[in-house]
Amino acid sequence: MRETLHIRLPDWNQPQSEGGATSVESFVVAYAITSTEPPVSVLVRQAPLGEVLDQASGKIIRLYAPAQDVRLLTAAVPAKQANKAAMAVPYALEDQFAEDVETLHFAIAGLPQPNGEWPVAVVADQHMRDWLSPFNARGLVPDALIPETLALPWREDGRWTVLAEPGHITVRTGPTSGFGCLEEDLELFLGLAEGDSKQALRILITQGVDADFTKLERDVELLPGLSHPLEALARHYRAAQSINLLQGAFALRRAMAREWQAWKLPTALLAGVFALAVIGNGVTALALKSQVAAQEKANEERFRALFPAEQRIVNLRVQAEQQFTALQGGARGAGLLSLIDAFAGGLKAAPTLQVEGMQYREGALFLSLSGTDLSALDQLKTHFANGHGGAKLDVQSANSGDGGVQVRIKLSPA
Repeated sequence: MRETLHIRLPDWNQPQSEGGATSVESFVVAYAITSTEPPVSVLVRQAPLGEVLDQASGKIIRLYAPAQDVRLLTAAVPAKQANKAAMAVPYALEDQFAEDVETLHFAIAGLPQPNGEWPVAVVADQHMRDWLSPFNARGLVPDALIPETLALPWREDGRWTVLAEPGHITVRTGPTSGFGCLEEDLELFLGLAEGDSKQALRILITQGVDADFTKLERDVELLPGLSHPLEALARHYRAAQSINLLQGAFALRRAMAREWQAWKLPTALLAGVFALAVIGNGVTALALKSQVAAQEKANEERFRALFPAEQRIVNLRVQAEQQFTALQGGARGAGLLSLIDAFAGGLKAAPTLQVEGMQYREGALFLSLSGTDLSALDQLKTHFANGHGGAKLDVQSANSGDGGVQVRIKLSPA
């Protein structure tokens, strides 16, 4: 069985030192590596995120999102299928948010509740991008991103599960409900969630907690002895009792990242078909022709994975061209291939940049790049600012460290 790397995501808005963190990878995180499911033992360590990611290759990556950043709700929508419910949920809940629902990410449980309502986890879209950016920069693909609330144990015995750590409390009030709060606000939040009757509590207590929970005037079962909150999350997480936030656009990115890794060689071989040779390693047309035959079977399998509706392949080249032609014909007059052409021109202006990953969604091309220094990024920005390529460049993130620079850009039609 593959080992699982558990990482508790920090609040990256808080500085980690007097001068503040210089990069996301310098933030200290709690992590654990387990070899069984569920884990028999969980040894929690702490280290800068960059050092933790150095150990991630080949492991299942499971992330736990701060409870206070994820809101758990239910939505009544007239849909019995999860994919249709997912499309309707944002509009069914929009009156409950001050923010524009377009700035929020919605994830739903795999099945509705017995009353027909769908459990929903809601988080800011920016939080999702911030949490996943260091993994995307390294080409790592997390398998699950779980709200901490729904990683706590849940039993059908009427007791709510409480995780107590110094200064903070996380409470699971139901199969897909709960909240996070400051330690001093626990009784207030319990009163708001309980209604008319006081609930019995099962409290998991970590080291450093000195609160007297007997003052809550409730039926309390105390379970001390946890070394760290992540120990409880890793030990008690059950996929069937939780909501994976990697859905919608973020599930698509995850699937595309996996496909991109498998498609690197076949894509280079079919560069003339898919117009991706412009960002390749200069493989010649003659070399492509000599290797296509050996890769034909693998190419067809990858084609079916990317375009499930095209299961019958008569002429791979023609069918691939048809699919990518469809991608080109968007309402704004520019699609995947035209944006790739524009980016190819940009690479000539900044030849030291290397492409690490690529995503195409909502009519825009998102690229993860690496290089030796930020001057190459300035060259790329100048190229598009001068109107070359007929495309608009937006820099979403840029990190510089000992290993060079990692850049995330968005290229859209001008």
